[in-house]
Amino acid sequence: MIVLGISDSHEAHACIVRDGTVVAAIAEERLSRLKADTGYPRRSIDAVLAMAGVEPHQIDRVAFAGAKGSALQIINKLNATFSVQDWVAQNRKYWGPRLIDGAPLTAFDDFEMFKHVRGDDLANDPYLPFVERARNADPSTHHKIFNDLRREVVCGHLGIDPSAVCFYRHEDCHKVYGLFSAPERLDEALVLTMEGGGDDSSATVSVFDNNRFEEKWSSNTVNAGRLYRLVTLLLGMKPGQHEYKVMGLAPYGTEYHGRRSLEFFRTLHKLRGIEILDTKTVPDLYISVRDALEGERFDGIAWALQTWLEELLCDWTEACLKEFGDRPVVLSGGVAQNIKACKALIDRPFVGQLWSGPIAGDGSLGIGAAWIATREMAPDLPLGLLETVYLGTEYGADVVARAVENSGVARDFTVKAKPSAADAARWLEEGKIVARYSGRMEFGQRALGNRSILADPRFPESVDHINRKIKYRDFWMPFTPSMRIEDAQEYLVNPKNIYSPFMTMAFDVKPQYVKSLSAAIHPADKTARPQMLKREINPGYYDLITAFKDRTGVGAVLNTSFNLHGDAIVETPDDAIDTFRRSELDVLLFDDVAVARADLG
Repeated sequence: MIVLGISDSHEAHACIVRDGTVVAAIAEERLSRLKADTGYPRRSIDAVLAMAGVEPHQIDRVAFAGAKGSALQIINKLNATFSVQDWVAQNRKYWGPRLIDGAPLTAFDDFEMFKHVRGDDLANDPYLPFVERARNADPSTHHKIFNDLRREVVCGHLGIDPSAVCFYRHEDCHKVYGLFSAPERLDEALVLTMEGGGDDSSATVSVFDNNRFEEKWSSNTVNAGRLYRLVTLLLGMKPGQHEYKVMGLAPYGTEYHGRRSLEFFRTLHKLRGIEILDTKTVPDLYISVRDALEGERFDGIAWALQTWLEELLCDWTEACLKEFGDRPVVLSGGVAQNIKACKALIDRPFVGQLWSGPIAGDGSLGIGAAWIATREMAPDLPLGLLETVYLGTEYGADVVARAVENSGVARDFTVKAKPSAADAARWLEEGKIVARYSGRMEFGQRALGNRSILADPRFPESVDHINRKIKYRDFWMPFTPSMRIEDAQEYLVNPKNIYSPFMTMAFDVKPQYVKSLSAAIHPADKTARPQMLKREINPGYYDLITAFKDRTGVGAVLNTSFNLHGDAIVETPDDAIDTFRRSELDVLLFDDVAVARADLG
């Protein structure tokens, strides 16, 4: 049984699920090179079919994530194309007048105001016909018009029967992905979703028992995800891409500077049992919040926002567990990507087991949709656990050799054939910054060794080197460690033995190991967002870390994604070489050849 899963919202992607197991998945941004690309993921669809060896006529079902997609936002590619200034203008010209002044503006007005941002590329969008088809239609028919167009586009692309195309509720895709991406099968769970918005809600509570989900509560007025998004904008950063920067900034703030902001955030919602209620304190979440926080310190605002989110999420989870009994907690949706909020839940005594899957926001919806379709067609077929996210493209030694030759790097730099794990470990110990390009590319936001930039975690100078010469990222943002699973329990405070193989949760670092991991932990709160690595998952990367431990006694390396700031993670060998040239990386490490700026010894 073969299902093609498609998500065309922000972080658009495609996947192939064969007999319940994900065999290929890739985000459109990796192929288009447009960060957070949105819309019909034609390149991704072609790529996953090729990776899985599937012909279109072999597809049993095409599963679109989302049955009520925001067509005009998808066409405008807001998260991918909007600058900070565009987001500010949208709130001043559209959302403010509409929500505060009651101006009779529609989504079509919003589209017309900002369609220029996409420029000439807009004319080629396969979803553009929606604008004319829906402009004068009854608004209640817009979702059907859009879904008919989505079906038309994929059928035109692949030549498949329209009856094979189905659409699944956004929130349900989050739930199913969250539960079945867990590293072990869960027979029961409390499944919570929280996000900026889905088809009809921004938060849901469900119970999974007897192989079925039962939704107990949902609401579209929970504004935690939306507020985090717009405070990101208030602090001068891009919504939909830079929320993690606000989370990283928060530990530098204090109650002294954030008290007033926290008091304000606390007025926005109240908890009644398992329900999160909107107090309607403000009519909008940008202009009104901006006015309320005027004069407050930036780090205090970040601290307060994160503190409030953690309080809300923990209180809500505790109430749900009291209502439905102790059981593992699964958190999904955009807010689940907040690793510090996940840590807050792990640290609470009422949570025994927590899971938040890799790329738990909209970037995984296609897998959730494909799994729902699989369950519909074969209810007794076990869905494959997501043991690995090495689900992307892979290029053989011949392709790499050709890229190296054609690029001319062999003429301009030092080249070493057949580099070993011991070689890489020595280069790291010598203080070199090494970009590793190996095997299948990771799916999701995290580089997990195959498209990673690596450094010695013992020296804070590594952070300065990477920030100034390679990543050009914000000075306050921490890097993260990849560590062998057997060392993780030694290095981290993890009494519940939570398994985190995909960098989705944060942990305190034991005091005696802070110095050894100083470059790969958060400088302010001494937490780490680790990749806990088992050898069978990635033997080559595991052996590199082992070789590094043999030399240094530290079973971890600093790991950050292989890209320049603002770029998508590298996909092809040519991308890797281009990034090496445009940065000051010391070594570009392929499986069969290494390229370096200086003699490698």
